[in-house]
Amino acid sequence: MSIDITDPQTAATLAATTTPAEVRGPDGRVLGRFVPIKPLAPGEPLVPWEPDITPEELQRRLDEPGLTIDEVRARLGWDK
Repeated sequence: MSIDITDPQTAATLAATTTPAEVRGPDGRVLGRFVPIKPLAPGEPLVPWEPDITPEELQRRLDEPGLTIDEVRARLGWDK
């Protein structure tokens, strides 16, 4: 789910946040937790555990059809 921030001051505050932060309502009640997206540093791989993967290969993999839970269970030997 996504929530659009329409208040410019709130959007600017969140955009400037560099560490996870609690989001509180006017009454001080915790509404949730905001975790900013960490931009990739120059030279940082897209997939740290597979550093040679290209954006094109990553997209190709994302576009492949996935497995159903029953197919995953069968592959893992967890058949009913």
